[in-house]
Amino acid sequence: MTTAALFVGVDRALFAATFADRLRHAGVDVTFSALERCTTALEVVEPTLADLYWVCRLSFVNRHSQLDRFDAVFDAIFDTEAGTLRSERRGQEPPPSHRDDEQLVPLRRRFADESTTSGGLPWATLPSVSFDDSSNDLDEDLDDDFAIPELRPSAVESDMQRPFDLLDDAELERVGALLESAVTQWPQRRSRRRKPTRSTGPIAMRRSLRRSMHTGGDLMTLLHSTPQRQPRNVVVLLDVSGSMEHYARAYLHLTRPLALQHRAEVFAFATTLSRITPAVRLRSPAEAIDHVTGTVTDRFSGTRLASSLQSLLHHRTWNTTVRGAVVLICSDGWDADDPEQMERSMRRLSLLAHRIVWVNPRAAAADFEPSTGGMTAALPYCDRFLAGSTGENMIDVVAAMTDS
Repeated sequence: MTTAALFVGVDRALFAATFADRLRHAGVDVTFSALERCTTALEVVEPTLADLYWVCRLSFVNRHSQLDRFDAVFDAIFDTEAGTLRSERRGQEPPPSHRDDEQLVPLRRRFADESTTSGGLPWATLPSVSFDDSSNDLDEDLDDDFAIPELRPSAVESDMQRPFDLLDDAELERVGALLESAVTQWPQRRSRRRKPTRSTGPIAMRRSLRRSMHTGGDLMTLLHSTPQRQPRNVVVLLDVSGSMEHYARAYLHLTRPLALQHRAEVFAFATTLSRITPAVRLRSPAEAIDHVTGTVTDRFSGTRLASSLQSLLHHRTWNTTVRGAVVLICSDGWDADDPEQMERSMRRLSLLAHRIVWVNPRAAAADFEPSTGGMTAALPYCDRFLAGSTGENMIDVVAAMTDS
């Protein structure tokens, strides 16, 4: 066998990974660094079978007690003739009849049901032919022999691209977990308090004069200060009316990390407004949804969005959360109230809030137009209007909401 024929049609990275797996099953500890070292060595050399033995041994074996197990796995995989490599491993001259690589026994594929130490490696990229003299036509059905399995996206990536109304509870939980990890930033606001800096910002005169008392009243060092940054309030208004039945559960998964990690205030509305922040802050998603179900008694009924906004803006304690906050409204805009009442509520909300982000699950449609009365009245007062029908859309919503 020639040097090139040893790895003809073989993915060397796959060989190294599968060989390492066999060693692990045999009791040899193989680290990821050893696997990387072996793969790199196989990419730069064209080893003979004897050289391959030493490349694998130097890469994977780091203790003398593992040599016997390594030799057993290597001999079982390559099925070498007795004594062919044993003498080379001990540094002895091999017999003259076995010096040539052509005398080495060819690599043979093994069946998957053979044991770990008695079968060959699963050469997934090798052609399903035998390297013997009886093989006359190696190119027959070559495309089928070299067929590579189709790479498919992960389940979470597939769920992120599907509309929320097509996902079941388990898929929604997977998407919700990914959305929780997407909330890595938080909107900031400039505070009236200041913090000291070394050489940037205005001069802190009081601190500089106080420092000069250590030098006899001589102003030797100028100290500076800069305004501090504080996290902004975030208020989430979640539409749980009948038209939002397929999307309300998915939006709850988005609001959970906002309430858990960043103390956002969450409200749900259909015909009336309900504060569901304590329920959303529960650690278990199932318990949170059950508590929200018990708190919001008018869920999946009609929609009175303008009246719910007025209840929030005129409440004696809830209205303080809106001042300078980022307000996230998740609704399709279908409202039974008067559009003029909706316009008045949105105008007042825009004067109090820092930013209004409206998420409409129906905006992802190609022919969507905000033709409903409530949506038409509210749109001029929205800073961002985004679609929210899939997990990928909600990543954009998180970015728009947490951007300072």
